[in-house]
Amino acid sequence: MDELLFLYSIRQMDNQYIVSLVIPVYNGEKYLRECVDSILAQSFQDYEIVLVDDGSKDNSGEICKVYAEQHNNIIVIQQDNSGVTYARKRGVEAATGKWIVFVDADDTIPANALAELYKASIDIDTDIVIGCVNERSTHFFMSMEDYRHAMIKGKYLTPSLWGKLYKKELFDEFVFDIPRIIKKGEDQLMNIRLLFKTEKKPVLVCKNVYNYRRNPLSVSHKMEASIDYESSYDQYRILSIPIQSLSNYMHDIIYIRLNGLIGVAYANPETICYKDQPFLKQLREDITRSHYKMNLQEWMMLNIKYVWMYKCVSFFIMIKNFIRYRLGFNN
Repeated sequence: MDELLFLYSIRQMDNQYIVSLVIPVYNGEKYLRECVDSILAQSFQDYEIVLVDDGSKDNSGEICKVYAEQHNNIIVIQQDNSGVTYARKRGVEAATGKWIVFVDADDTIPANALAELYKASIDIDTDIVIGCVNERSTHFFMSMEDYRHAMIKGKYLTPSLWGKLYKKELFDEFVFDIPRIIKKGEDQLMNIRLLFKTEKKPVLVCKNVYNYRRNPLSVSHKMEASIDYESSYDQYRILSIPIQSLSNYMHDIIYIRLNGLIGVAYANPETICYKDQPFLKQLREDITRSHYKMNLQEWMMLNIKYVWMYKCVSFFIMIKNFIRYRLGFNN
């Protein structure tokens, strides 16, 4: 069932909306109605919803069909299970809107979310509008380069695709060219690629435009950190940055590599103790070549010699980071 089976919609397919909301759905029956209902309650009305049923085994597909039969601005794509990135790709391809918004099937958006995002795109010429999950502002000016540095480091900006408004013309094959083995952090890779697709500085909307529901059963939350995954992910992160610009972002890459080792040090500390591991060797070489100055925490991630010590240090770092996150100081 690789081809588009059916577009469940009674509207004319040549209708064009301003905003297309793309929702990948996989076994999402528990929260799907709440998600779609929050969109249907939007104060901004010039939108369509593209539901992509990614081979769900529960009742998600039927729920999608019912919504499409009841609303002219909802279409449904059904496909064999192919992963969230491919589901989003299919959704963007089917979308008629000038702008794209991604929503996860277990989340909701506030009633004024689309209105706030679209208003920002009118006020300033941009290709990307970035909303907030809470009302807390970054409180400082960000240039185009600041946005790129922040997204690569995963600081100051939410690396997810949700909570943002994208010009549809930014999306091409390269943006979606992320293999299915990348099951955690694929949103960040797409955002990095999108930020290098435009020279127009994004607009930041410091208002709540998204209600995120933390799902402990999601793939990203169940994955155990490993040095092999960090190495594989790093390869695609580097590929996401234009080669002629790579040297400008090497400190950001080193920073996020070192940060990624914290989870590995707790889950599989013995792999970091092996100092000749290729990923760690490359990291050390890049640190030397780029004259990167490590702080104490980063130094410990590369130089502790004992498994038990890695386990203890990484545990306390994760507790510290969790507290900072809960207090809103994680960035």
